[in-house]
Amino acid sequence: MTSDFKKNVIDFVKKIPRGRVASYGQVASACGHPKAARQVGGILRGLNIADEKIPWWRVINNRGIITIKGNWTATKELQRGLLVKDGIKVSQDFVLDFYKYRFSISVKGDP
Repeated sequence: MTSDFKKNVIDFVKKIPRGRVASYGQVASACGHPKAARQVGGILRGLNIADEKIPWWRVINNRGIITIKGNWTATKELQRGLLVKDGIKVSQDFVLDFYKYRFSISVKGDP
């Protein structure tokens, strides 16, 4: 993956509004690499989580489960807390209604 892909991932994640989530695969597809969901996770894992300008916590798996592998400071509990703060209901088992909170963005030219 190129640095353009990383920039596109970060730009897309910044567009996910409060109260919405996207899947790793959705982000990858939107950035032109539909099979690069794991790479999206790697890019987000490498971010400085203190930088809240990039809402990394709004990206989850497509089953609506928080599956963050984490790094030194990011945990499933932290991601759950940030999603709850965004107004998203997340169970104690780290599950949420993905389709209820899914972020969608129309493609240019769509009605």
